[in-house]
Order: sequence, then C-alpha cells, then structure tokens
Amino acid sequence: MRRLRHALLCLCLFLLPLAARAADFPPVTDAERALTSVPGEPNAPAVVLFKKGEFLMAGYGLQTGAPVSYLRIQVRVKILTEEGKSNGEIAISHSDFTRLQHFEGRTVLPDGRVIPVPPDARFVRKTSQSRKTFKTAVAFPSVEVGAILDYRYELKFESIFYLEPWYFSDDQPVRYSEIVFKTPPEMGVRVWNRGPAVQKETEKTPSGYKIRGWVENLPSVPDDPYGPPFEDLAAQMLVLPSHLSNDVKLLGSWPETCELIEKYYDKFRFRDGEARKKAREIAGTGSPRQQAEALYRFVRDEIETEPFIGVVVDSSSSMADALSERRADRAEKALLLEAMLKAVKIDSHLVWAADRNRGTIDTELPNPSWFDTVLVRVDLDGQPVFLDPSDRSLGFGFLRPGYEGTPALLPDPKKPGGVVLPETPFDQNVERAEIDLTLDASGRLSGKGTLTLTGHRAWERIDWKEDDAQTLTAWKDWLAERYRSFQLSDVRFTESPDERKVTVTWAMAEREDEVLGDEATVWPSAPLGPVAQPFVQPSSSRRTAVMFDFPAREEVVLRFHWPEGWTIESFPRTIDVAKSVGALSSSAEVQEAERSLVYRRRFDRTKKTLGSSQEYEAVRALYAEVEKTDAQPLFLVRR
Repeated sequence: MRRLRHALLCLCLFLLPLAARAADFPPVTDAERALTSVPGEPNAPAVVLFKKGEFLMAGYGLQTGAPVSYLRIQVRVKILTEEGKSNGEIAISHSDFTRLQHFEGRTVLPDGRVIPVPPDARFVRKTSQSRKTFKTAVAFPSVEVGAILDYRYELKFESIFYLEPWYFSDDQPVRYSEIVFKTPPEMGVRVWNRGPAVQKETEKTPSGYKIRGWVENLPSVPDDPYGPPFEDLAAQMLVLPSHLSNDVKLLGSWPETCELIEKYYDKFRFRDGEARKKAREIAGTGSPRQQAEALYRFVRDEIETEPFIGVVVDSSSSMADALSERRADRAEKALLLEAMLKAVKIDSHLVWAADRNRGTIDTELPNPSWFDTVLVRVDLDGQPVFLDPSDRSLGFGFLRPGYEGTPALLPDPKKPGGVVLPETPFDQNVERAEIDLTLDASGRLSGKGTLTLTGHRAWERIDWKEDDAQTLTAWKDWLAERYRSFQLSDVRFTESPDERKVTVTWAMAEREDEVLGDEATVWPSAPLGPVAQPFVQPSSSRRTAVMFDFPAREEVVLRFHWPEGWTIESFPRTIDVAKSVGALSSSAEVQEAERSLVYRRRFDRTKKTLGSSQEYEAVRALYAEVEKTDAQPLFLVRR
C-alpha cells in the first residue's frame, strides 16, 4: 500500500464515527492455499489476493457534525518466491490530520500456523516536524515462500475529502481489488476512473449512497527501464465531492475549486504588512527584473521549504508566521513571493503545477490534489517567467524537469486558465567533459580534467549533498568509479543555481601497479562513458512508453599526447548517425608529427517522451551505436 498517497483539504462539514469492525480476518480459502503461480505471470514473486477499501464520507449513516471521514483498508498478499519475501515489510503514511489507527496484521504459514504481527514490529518515523507527518513501517514475522500476509488498518481524516485515487493495481499481480465509497444523501459527487476493466455500480441506501468499483485479475504494473510512473499505468478510481444539497459548492468545477481554496489564501495573506515592508527593503531601486530576482532569491534562500506538498495552505498559518519563523511549504512560499512582488508593483499570478513523475493529470476533473506545488508567473520584457521559490537549486526563471511541458492552472475563482509550462531545449542540458592526458616515456598516463554541467544536468548536482564536504566526497567517489586505474587529486567543484552551472576539476595519474610499460589503453568516452545499452527488450516485449527525465546532450573532448617511440595501434571509429530521437557523432584528429590526438564524441537525446514502437527501436539503435563506439579504446604500444 506504499503507493497510496493521502491529500488533505480541511473544511468544516459533517462527520462519521467509526462503524463496527469485523472480529477476524476472512478465512484463507483452499484456492488461496493452493496457488503457487499467477496465470500470465509465472515468475511473479508475490500476488495480491485481494485489496479492499471502504471510504466513509462525511456523516454517512450518522447524525453528527464534525468533519471526519474514514478509509478502511484490508489487504491479503501471498509470497510465491524467495524474491517475494521483500513484500514482508510495508509502509503507511499518516499525520496529525490523517490518523492511522487499529492496525492489525498476521502471517499465515503454509502449515496453517498463524503468527500475529506483534506491537513491537512497527516502527514510526517522523517525516516533518512542523506538519507532524509520519511513516509507519511494519515488518511481518516468519515470512517464507507460501506464506500469506493479512493486514488491515484505518485512516481517520479530519476532513470530508479523500482526493487521491484508489489504486486497484499494484507492483504485483492483483487477483481482486475493490473500493466502496459511502456518501451521505446531501452530498453530490462526481465519479472518475482511469484504466481498463473497472466495473462500477451505485446503490441508494437509507443512509445515502454506496458507489462500488472493482477489478479482477489485474497484471502487475510494468517496471520497464525509463517507463512511465505507476500512476499512469494503474487502474484507479476517485469520487470527488462536488456540492451539497443546500447549494453549497465544493469541487464541482475549476472556478468553484479555485474559490474554495482562495478563501484559505486570503486568510494566509491577511497579515502581510511585514512582507510588504521587507519587500521594499530587498527589492531596491533597480529594474523590475532586478527587483524580481532579488525577491525571488530571498524567498528561495532565506525561507526554509517545508516538505508538505500541495496547493492548500494550513488554515492556522499566516504570512507573518512564515516570515518570522523563516519556514513555509511550497504554497506558502509562492503566496509570500506573490505578496512581495505586489508590494513593489510587479504584477504576478499564482500557478498550480504538477510533477509529471506523479502521473498524468486529467484537466477535466477539478481536483486540486492533481497539483503538488504553486509557482509564480511574472511578465518581464514581454515574456512570461515562471518562478519556483521552493527549490534552492533553481535559478530565476527555471523549473524542475518534472514540471516542464506539463499542463498547469492559473487559479482564478472567476476564470481559471490553463497553460503549458515551458521546456528547456536538449542542447542546454549538457554534460561536457574536457580531458587532457599525456603518456610519458615510462608508459604512465597523467593529466587533468574538467566536467561542466549546465541546465538540468547542473540542477541534478546543485545542493547534491547536505554540505560542501559531503558533496566533494561524492564527486571524488563519482570520479573514482569512472577512473579506477587512476589516482585522483586536487578535486574541486563550484556550483551556481542562478547560472544553472556546475564545474568540477581534477588531476589524475595512473596508478603505478597499472602501468605496463610497453602498452597503454585509454577509454576516450570517460568519464561520461562507456555507455551500456539500457533498452535490452525488443519492442515486442516493451509494454510502456519511454520517459526520460529530460532531453540532454553529452560531449567529451580528449586531448592526448604521447612520447617518441610509441605509436597508436587503434582508436574509436568515426561515426555520424542521426535518428528521429537523437544523434551520435565521434571523430579523432591525429597529428603524427606532434604526436597528439583530439577525440570528440557527442551524444544527443532530443526527445523527452517516446511513445511509438518506431521511436523505441530508434532509441535502442542509437544506444547500440553509442555502446559500440564507447567499447573501442585508444590503444598505444611502444615500438
């Protein structure tokens, strides 16, 4: 159930207390005991025999008035292989607003013995101090091949809403999964689902409505290399509260959704005098761009980002608190930046954005939980600029790769608007290595190197580790892995979020025990290669599209010198190949008189997403050429 994520929207509506619980787990059937493999997936390490959920929304069946709902979950898993024993530990996310309660679990061994999960088998880890969020891990006892794991628990919501879909699918094949949404009679809802074979039925009851969805015999969600996220591939279902019978509007349309959340934004903005004063101090008297950059850097760097994600702000938080405590979540930081820009008369607009790696959003469904962050858009020099103050690794006007090219929303209670976020071209996301190597008369290699990262390549390594010392150690380890026969020294790095640039420099000398004396081998693609083929499946076996984090370019330039008395026996081939998804070029310029060589290799991946089998075969072919080229060393011998 680690795939379940729970979003909160705190509204004061109705309540539902907990109904009675079943005293025991359902008995294990003869068919469940006999099952040793899954039809269609004979190598599956485990199988979900059933996964059931029951969401009790806002006072279903009761006459009370507190805003509480419950989600009951019950799961049964069978271990089929030794590898499947890793399913013997689960993790459940919860918080002060989503309370985990009544967890029960057991292991049923193949011989029929039942071993309950003891209380000390649970470990609770706090994931956010201010938001009071937690993750409870549970390890089942005596997990072995053939064992059946049963568990159930409840999540108590201080809200009427459960805005994340119920996932019928799992990493393992699922024999049966269902979700029952129970809603009070005064609640209007909208039913949404994604994926094949979801069956649904609605039943009117004396207490309201029961909306049931179920699926049988679901295959495991594919885990292809560079495949789409789980959320894109899983069968799922969601019931969205749209309105109340007394004409109270909830999430029936995007304007209504925006109006609902705007009330919380207005409350957060209420005490903004200190923010306006601080903005005028920081912005100075420069151009609008200079002022915007100064305010962005302040909110990005001086206000610590809390880990809570989403577009909703806590009803008890305020702008004054964010400034005084120097901490805020993503939505709060965007609201703070918006207010500070307004104080110096720079117009801006909030933008709700979604990380592509959390799954594709359905813009037809007005669900605020699709979005996990709030950006700020300003128009400078006639161009829209999108600002994300939640990430200290991001320069002014740059976005994290997961947000580029995705649909986003300009929230407005009157007329919300859609926008597609801009993308960084592949030739700006660059890894460029320049290496100078010299072979001395004894046959020992030595030299220096420079690695320059730009665009998203730099973003990946800015604030890579907790501090500079740990980052330096990580770079040393990264280089050591790529130059195993060399001693490395004088490793240094610099990084600039605002330039989106990282530079690493080093010196190196071949280890004495690696020197042969009469021959030498150099891998010219290092440190960016040699590259191995990541797409070993033929297109007939590939079940999903290819999704890279971003398109990118790799460049290697090797300048090599050797002494008199040595000669080159072989060097990498010259190649210049272009595919619909990228290109590869490789060349070597040899100056025999100067005993020098310059080798250049450039590898481009020009697309982020490859959807067709033709594009998949093209990227396979391109990587095959890179692998073949990188496998050809520069080889010298003493004459």
